[in-house]
Amino acid sequence: MAVTTEGETVAETDIVGAHPDVLIQEARASGAQVLWVHTNLDLSSFGFTRRCGYARLRADAPGVGERLPILRAGDYAQTLDRAYRGLWGHKQVTADAAPPNNAVVIGLYDDVPIGLCTVFVSERLVDGPGVVAGFRAPHNYLRLLSGACALLGPGPIDLDSWGDSDETLDCYADLGFAPVERSGGWELELTG
Repeated sequence: MAVTTEGETVAETDIVGAHPDVLIQEARASGAQVLWVHTNLDLSSFGFTRRCGYARLRADAPGVGERLPILRAGDYAQTLDRAYRGLWGHKQVTADAAPPNNAVVIGLYDDVPIGLCTVFVSERLVDGPGVVAGFRAPHNYLRLLSGACALLGPGPIDLDSWGDSDETLDCYADLGFAPVERSGGWELELTG
């Protein structure tokens, strides 16, 4: 079982033939405090709250911005934790977290790191930019994504987004990204 960025144990699943009541019972039996479900079905009648879910976006010829520096290794775990804290679909980060071996992580700095973006160069895939609360403005997300595009160079790029608001997803269109897949996010508090 995973732990959310807020420290709650979370059961996470897709709806694949299982009735929501069954998923709720299983999550409670496992001791989860929260249940996250990925589906485009409306689960509000079961007590779930709609959250910003998953989106895969693609740009065939994305706009390119300025190159950004590689995030300092010592800044990775804390920046990752702060950048996605409170966003649906993101888990707690351990103090010794390290970037994926097959990725480059760029950073956005304002004296201290305020954001990061993980780029899987060989796959031409960008993991959604993360920005620290207090700096979560569209221009910072765009700076990170355009920096990732500059790193990758010309050609098609895929972008995975978890928990980003519609406003954030809309700003990615400024660089030519459009949704190719979406899955809703639903959350149910199991305690209380």
